[in-house]
Amino acid sequence: TASVLEPISVYSALILHEDEVMAAEDNNKAEAKKNLKSLMITWALVFLTKPLW
Repeated sequence: TASVLEPISVYSALILHEDEVMAAEDNNKAEAKKNLKSLMITWALVFLTKPLW
């Protein structure tokens, strides 16, 4: 039974690790999108508050 349980344990660990990596990637993408939006708003405010002439 030890020979059967070992591969199952390794497989389970790999699946859990993959899920964690994917969750981290999704979080990074969401954070990058949020940062880009914040940067765009900041630049829009800079240009809209300066006089054109």
